[in-house]
Amino acid sequence: MKARASAGILAAVLLAAAALLSFRWVSSPPGGGREVLFPVPRGWGAGRIAGALQDSGLVRWSTFALWRAERTGVADRFQAGTYLLDSSMPLDTILMRIAEGRVVPVPTHWVTLPEGLTLPQSLQTLSASLGIPLDSLEQAAGDSSLLALTGAPGLEGYLFPETYEFADSLGAREVLTSIVDTGLRRWEPAWDPALERMGLSRRQAVVLASIVEREARVDSERPAIAGVFLLRLSAGMRLESCATVQFALGEVRERLSYADLRIDSPYNTYRHGGLPPGPICSPGTASLAAVADPDTTAGYLYFVSREDGSGTHLFARDLAGHLANIRTARSHAVH
Repeated sequence: MKARASAGILAAVLLAAAALLSFRWVSSPPGGGREVLFPVPRGWGAGRIAGALQDSGLVRWSTFALWRAERTGVADRFQAGTYLLDSSMPLDTILMRIAEGRVVPVPTHWVTLPEGLTLPQSLQTLSASLGIPLDSLEQAAGDSSLLALTGAPGLEGYLFPETYEFADSLGAREVLTSIVDTGLRRWEPAWDPALERMGLSRRQAVVLASIVEREARVDSERPAIAGVFLLRLSAGMRLESCATVQFALGEVRERLSYADLRIDSPYNTYRHGGLPPGPICSPGTASLAAVADPDTTAGYLYFVSREDGSGTHLFARDLAGHLANIRTARSHAVH
């Protein structure tokens, strides 16, 4: 009996010692003195932060880090930002830094994506401004989880025109995700019922807005140009947008030839009815708003550039008026 009792006591002591050693191991820093710039994006909870700390080699076990954060009462106090942490820091020190928001300045770059850029143009602009290799951006642009945000087969039309500030530490996927997210946040909920009344889905609205973006030059005309295209669609007419032909050609030409207008492409709206299969550029808020609230009161079905340098257009209700406007525009053209 004594031997059995002694064995039980010894086992208990060994288990306690093992538990103590395990506790000391998981609670001790990984060591090595390796400095890490640790970003905490907005919206991250304690569990995700604990997992990222383990992935970054700053803590030994994320479950213990989360338990410790809850135990010390800081789990709901974590703040977004970038932190300079060290793999030799005690766990509680790391948790307290993030809870107190002791962020460090991070080098950033600014980049502007103007309205009307195609996807390749946007990626080239991002690469030149942020120093991210173009092939990395092109690969990230095809990421299935990123495309799932848009519900579209590609990012054409969804890199929202805006001026952005990005930390140097961000990679291609993080940058593109942020830009797509910005566009999704800028979408006005009031547009949805208006589009539904017109029988347009969000994707169709983005496609049409991209055409308006490339055709319009002044904001005041965007609703009228959107109205022309919507009335042509409802009347079963082809859009006959020069901008879609230019997209099919892969370049902007001052004047399109008859051969250009015959190019065999689903984006050639002179040959194919309805909307093209996808956006032709990234539209801005003004063009999206114009599609959601078009001006159809005048019944215009045609428009042509004045060609006088003003960027404005002449509108007509019928072909005869359109042909007259073309003659007027050419007589006043600035060469």
